[in-house]
Amino acid sequence: MQTSIWTFEAEYRALSYGFRVQSDIPRSEFVLGRLLAGFQNDNGGEGLRTYTLLQADPEDGTRHALYLDGDRIQWGASPGSMLDWVIADVTKEALGSTDRFIAVHAGAVSWRGAGVVLPAPPDSGKTTLSAGLVRAGFDLLSDEAALVDPADGLVYPFPRPVVMEPPSFDVMPGLRDGLPATYEQFTATRVHLVADDLRPGSAGGPCRIRYVIAPRYETGSETALVPVSRADGLVLLAENCFNLHRVGGGAVLALAGLVRRAECYRLRIGDLGAAIGSILDLVAPERVSP
Repeated sequence: MQTSIWTFEAEYRALSYGFRVQSDIPRSEFVLGRLLAGFQNDNGGEGLRTYTLLQADPEDGTRHALYLDGDRIQWGASPGSMLDWVIADVTKEALGSTDRFIAVHAGAVSWRGAGVVLPAPPDSGKTTLSAGLVRAGFDLLSDEAALVDPADGLVYPFPRPVVMEPPSFDVMPGLRDGLPATYEQFTATRVHLVADDLRPGSAGGPCRIRYVIAPRYETGSETALVPVSRADGLVLLAENCFNLHRVGGGAVLALAGLVRRAECYRLRIGDLGAAIGSILDLVAPERVSP
């Protein structure tokens, strides 16, 4: 791999994980710069891993190629699939190496400073639900990881791009029409978004957890929000931790302290609109329905 004509090159830090992204793909400066802006790096460029996205690989003429620290990871892939890989790898490295935060596999949103954590395993509907809640007026902390700081008990943003599958994306009325046209070249099957794409000004900040709601999408079922005990809420958080092995037993004690001040629920999702309405009725019963 030999090229030095980058249309985009920038350094980032996701928690303690430092990395560099460079690309010669046309217009990548807008797409990559916008999608990765939440991971801006203020700590210099020493020891950063480097992701390189090429529109054509000079080694063998492959149409596209992705390199990590000079080793070819993918070739013949679309820019969208390369971006999928980069986002997934950055997420894995950042969440797996942090020992400051308890990283819970969960969506995280807030309503007027009240944090709502949505712990769930993959394919439970948490990304679709998080995006729908943001479109309905919530602020977004993450669709993937709730970062709980045991020192102050707050949940913090993890501003990786939101990654949506086409069926989830297509249930959001008007969302596709509002996206920048340059996103299309970095879309394979999944669509990548930032909070402002879902609703301008919707990037959330640190807040206290008021609600733990474990979602699960079940085709054809009736949507139901069911209270569970705080002990069950603690289990839902702990069993979805990315880094329990790093932060140790103290993490469980910290999470136990948080759920003592939270309301805990399971949410069966048969209809997205009904699920959003159930959560709005819970967190904002005073609102006036449109």
